[in-house]
Amino acid sequence: MEENTQLKISNQNGIPLFSFVGNCKAEGLACLPDKLREMAEAGQKKYIFDFSACKLINSPAMGELLDAILLVDRDFEGHVVVCGLDSLKETLFTISGIIPIAQEAPEASSAAQILQNLED
Repeated sequence: MEENTQLKISNQNGIPLFSFVGNCKAEGLACLPDKLREMAEAGQKKYIFDFSACKLINSPAMGELLDAILLVDRDFEGHVVVCGLDSLKETLFTISGIIPIAQEAPEASSAAQILQNLED
């Protein structure tokens, strides 16, 4: 399996941080639902999606993202905070319905703060 360069998963204050890098296409996000499902089944309910290193998101990728966020929200009653959005991405995320399902924060540290303040 080739390494995914569009998606990096790290940790921000104990919360999984999904960083989207470069030009985000649906193929690069194909593993996202499986990763989220795996983490959610292990009891993880809070996630940060960081788009500060993402240059462009195409329409199929927006669909994948919406599906992934709905999976967390509806299937696992979890929370996603998106961060690092420029004004174009903010508009796209609002039009596509990702915001308000996912909350928005300026950067990962404030996203972690929002999630830490939420009740489990």
